[in-house]
Amino acid sequence: MKLNVGIIGLGEVAQLAHLPILSDLKDKYQIKAVADISPSLNEFILNKYNISDGYLSPSEITIDSEIDAVFVLSPDQHHFEFVQEAIKLGKHVFVEKPATLNIQQLKELVELEESFPNQITMVGYMRRYAGSFLKAKELMQVSPKKTEYLRFRDIICEGPFFIAQTRPIFSPVDIPSFLIEESKNKRNQQLDSALGPDTTTEQRTAYQMLTGLGCHSFSAVRELFGSPISVKAAAASHQGELLIIVLEYDGFLATYELVNNQEIVQFDATIEIYQRDRRLKINYETPYVRYQSSTLEVAEYTEGNAQSTIYGPDYQDPFANEICEFYDCIASNRKPKTTLQDSLEDLELFQKIIETLKISKSV
Repeated sequence: MKLNVGIIGLGEVAQLAHLPILSDLKDKYQIKAVADISPSLNEFILNKYNISDGYLSPSEITIDSEIDAVFVLSPDQHHFEFVQEAIKLGKHVFVEKPATLNIQQLKELVELEESFPNQITMVGYMRRYAGSFLKAKELMQVSPKKTEYLRFRDIICEGPFFIAQTRPIFSPVDIPSFLIEESKNKRNQQLDSALGPDTTTEQRTAYQMLTGLGCHSFSAVRELFGSPISVKAAAASHQGELLIIVLEYDGFLATYELVNNQEIVQFDATIEIYQRDRRLKINYETPYVRYQSSTLEVAEYTEGNAQSTIYGPDYQDPFANEICEFYDCIASNRKPKTTLQDSLEDLELFQKIIETLKISKSV
């Protein structure tokens, strides 16, 4: 079975990951149509990938009766409307994280999805499909131990440095200014709905850091340990681009660090699990360069002997892994682990974090 795919949004993530991967997976997918508000970007992608149909309106994708599945890769503030429309018109849907920017809209989509049980909707949390993460989960299930401390972080240099040396990105200059302004207003309205009117600029930026970058780490940790019991403390600085968060789980504490304002070439995205006589360290590499290795480091102390084991390197692309999983879920009518309902827990936690930031700011 080959699925006809329509892609909404042809920006950076589509060009770096989804388009080349879908093109490679010719036994599973056929890219039938793409849609973007930039005419020049549409034309560039149509020619590059030899795609038959290109549209300026995403609705042309969702009403196309020949399209089986829709990939929603647009800016976050447009996810709700495109996912909603695609589900109502009988499409399977893959939507990049975050599924929406506010809880109210996400709850609407969860309720809507329940009315279409034979359709698959999947959220793109690609780190939960990385080989190093899956190996850590396997070891924790096969040999369970009590976790005593958890440390996870995203201390990174953003994409332009990597992109400039790898895959060239087509950046259009023909998007009408009124559409850009409408999109900004939509984002601001959704952030207002999510956070309330008493939120500072720093807190709004912190929330967007969490929904944009942090949700990868929080979602992965949640798969291993569930949601935290409480947010013990939270602090933000540098206009919300630097965060430190302390969380309480069942029987242990965790710290999360997000640093997204440095110019040092570094991608330190890591989950470290401390279990007294065992430590598991899941290492992620930058997604801006495909086919980099990921590793799992396991340090153990048994009967006076210290031993370290490195699992990997694993060169499988987590983006490709999750796109293959999306296909398998459709083929077998099986729900993925990264559902809309699953992603709701992240937004609920992020709201609690922002509330904690507000309280700490007022003290």
